[in-house]
Amino acid sequence: MSFVLLKNLMVHGRPVPPNPRATEERTVSGPSALGNVTIPPVPFEKKSEESWIETTSDSHIEAQASPDITSSAATSCPKENPSSLWAKITSIVNQVCIAVKHFHPTPRMVSDAIIGLSDGMTVPFALTAGLSSLGTTRIVVIAGLAELIAGMISMGVGGALGAKAESDGYKALLADTVKLVAESTAEAITIIHDVLSPYGFDVAQRDTAANNLLLSSDRMVDFIMRFHHQEKKPDPSRPVTGGFTIGLGYALGGLIPLIPYFCVKKNQVLLALWISIGIMVVALFLFGYSKTLILAEKDRDKSTRKAVVGGIEMIVVGGVAAGVTFGVVHGINSQLAE
Repeated sequence: MSFVLLKNLMVHGRPVPPNPRATEERTVSGPSALGNVTIPPVPFEKKSEESWIETTSDSHIEAQASPDITSSAATSCPKENPSSLWAKITSIVNQVCIAVKHFHPTPRMVSDAIIGLSDGMTVPFALTAGLSSLGTTRIVVIAGLAELIAGMISMGVGGALGAKAESDGYKALLADTVKLVAESTAEAITIIHDVLSPYGFDVAQRDTAANNLLLSSDRMVDFIMRFHHQEKKPDPSRPVTGGFTIGLGYALGGLIPLIPYFCVKKNQVLLALWISIGIMVVALFLFGYSKTLILAEKDRDKSTRKAVVGGIEMIVVGGVAAGVTFGVVHGINSQLAE
């Protein structure tokens, strides 16, 4: 009896197996001296696991089964959720850190960031330089922040709409390809021959490939989309990530030329302008250098030279934009003052 109780404890975590059918009549049949024997129903009193453990007097069972009871209770009981605010904040921070650690930006995200930073470091810089001719930092700061917010929203929405248009174009092309495969098999086979012919496949090999692809319309559509149209399925989250990356890049790039105007007095606008110019010369060069270095060839000497040229080009573009804007605003202000 003790062995049975111990076995049930180890298998089921309790002295008896779950859902006992002790109240049902059980018939033992088979060749025996008594023949068929009907056992009358025995009432079964349901007890909790604690009561079973407390009422078990066999010391051998308690000594052997107590580790299993502890481990069973540990695995069956749900873990306690952190209730304090600090525990929840710590959990969120840990999840964010794990996500950042495993984050790998795609080439498309790098391209979006470059677009946002490029516009953000030139347009607001040109605007702040032009508004500096009005002689007060208050106007520069207010107008610069207004342009920064409007430009960030505009660039972000534009990037999202562009990505959505790209996704819609892919869906339309995919629908046309599915229709082509379903209604014009001969034209689909011709496309397969045209794709494989430049790679040295003879007619027999091309026919074999076409026959294999015809066995599955999905594979045929995928082949034509990838190798004939050279289109890849866009990421469904592309509109959101693209718009957010471009808008954030614009905001970060446009905030750089505004920083000096927050740090000087109201009438020291020209001092802030010269500080902003010095900061932007360094920032534009580093941005152009890094951008070209990321996108350049693997040859280190060639890529370094191209990166230096890219940095100088960014300085020239930003400087020309700022100079032209400064001259235009100054001229308009002079005409209105007369």
